[in-house]
Amino acid sequence: MDFALDLPDSRSKRAPLSPKKENIIPFSIPECKAYSNQFSNKSLKDTAKLVPRLVTVLPGCKDRLESTVSLLTKYKNLDHFAYERKDVWHIGLGSRSSLQVDPRGKTALMTGQGRQEECPIVGSLTDFVRDFIEDQSVRHEGKIFGQVGFNYGAHARDQSYTPGRWPILSIIIPELEITLRPDGVTLQGYDQQQLNEVCDFLKSTSVMPFRVPEPRPVNTHVNGKEYKTLVSKALAEIADGKYNKVIVSRAVDLGNLVDMPSTLLHGRRGNTPARSYIMSHAGFQATGFSPELVMAVQNGIVVTEPLAGTCSRTVPKEEDAEMLTHKLLSDPKEIVEHISSVKEAISELNRFCVPDTVSVKDLMNMKERGSVAHLGSSVYGHLSPNADPWTAFNVLFPSITASGIPKDLGLKAIDHLETRPRELYSGAVLLIDPKEEFFEAALCLRIVLQDSTNTWIQAGAGIIAQSNPDREFTETNEKMASMAPYIVFEGKGSKKAYA
Repeated sequence: MDFALDLPDSRSKRAPLSPKKENIIPFSIPECKAYSNQFSNKSLKDTAKLVPRLVTVLPGCKDRLESTVSLLTKYKNLDHFAYERKDVWHIGLGSRSSLQVDPRGKTALMTGQGRQEECPIVGSLTDFVRDFIEDQSVRHEGKIFGQVGFNYGAHARDQSYTPGRWPILSIIIPELEITLRPDGVTLQGYDQQQLNEVCDFLKSTSVMPFRVPEPRPVNTHVNGKEYKTLVSKALAEIADGKYNKVIVSRAVDLGNLVDMPSTLLHGRRGNTPARSYIMSHAGFQATGFSPELVMAVQNGIVVTEPLAGTCSRTVPKEEDAEMLTHKLLSDPKEIVEHISSVKEAISELNRFCVPDTVSVKDLMNMKERGSVAHLGSSVYGHLSPNADPWTAFNVLFPSITASGIPKDLGLKAIDHLETRPRELYSGAVLLIDPKEEFFEAALCLRIVLQDSTNTWIQAGAGIIAQSNPDREFTETNEKMASMAPYIVFEGKGSKKAYA
């Protein structure tokens, strides 16, 4: 599913890339029912044409992770996304245009061309986002980055939910796009001065010593009694036939600001994720190591990768794979949990795929993911001609392995069992390329989250009839061990958060 871009050269004039806030000129517009009506100002409509980008190519970096962290540290005050996929880092710096939807999914804030608009969303939020992305793909080349909060799943199903502080969804078209591949670096943007600045920086990092602060491990063995009580409540509801499975999570507040790029560096070196990501947009930040995809779609093929069934990686390295596989496949609870998730994934794909095209590959393979191992499978299908990636996403999101079975009932159970909104935890980070008909959503687990009021990590466990509260609490600690040892705090940190 890897892809490349063939972009023309051009010239344009813009301000130099620098880590400072853009001067936004606000203006208001009347209520609207579709995104096509949002940009009612004539001057904006007149500019709805493709703006070609400048392209610069450099030799490959010595260490793509270090180069990514160096860039994000230098430009940390800019909005940014970085997404690692198959040994390639996709980085977006700055915001050329963006969409941010409030926690209730009722109001959209759009920025671009030095302006911002806010208006109510009337009708389908998904249609609104579709139209925004279609419009932006006409105006701008390249990749689109985004994040989707956990509550989007309930909103898309017209279920009630407890709103949080984070946007339920945000999309960003970067000012500058950098792709770090094993064989070279490609920079694409709209201003030669910006490109030169970043090129010079990347060249300098290849010869300078690379140093980042050291992490301070976090104590995650807190709130055990409260979590076990939630698990017991879930087990009682399962026994009453209210649902078959629910993922119950708990959060550990860190008490101090986290250095996100440095945490990305240490965490990535200590993990074996399916995808890695870091984002900072409008004051909301996250860094994580996704164990699985919610879904990927390219050229009409859709895949989802349910991981369910977990054990800690505590055996010697030379015996790791064989012993972990045996341990997982010898545990009836883990097998039941995984197979039920795969069956549900098949059912979901059949809702939007061409009949008789859904299949399972690599059933119950062991996947090593940092401090834990999982049972993993891949479920594929051919997207129906009357469906698009958002059709698939609205069915598959949130992931079965982060919500419950049935999913609708699992979402309701999570909302009343857990004590606070999940925000981006068990949501998704998006990488979209309309030109390549590519859409990928990585599940946001093994994550540290940060906003203006709090910084925390979070993990959950799948609760089925065979679950034990003590074991599920232990499992959350095992999963948090993929993040907790690698967190770098800004300054001296918070003593109460340290192990």
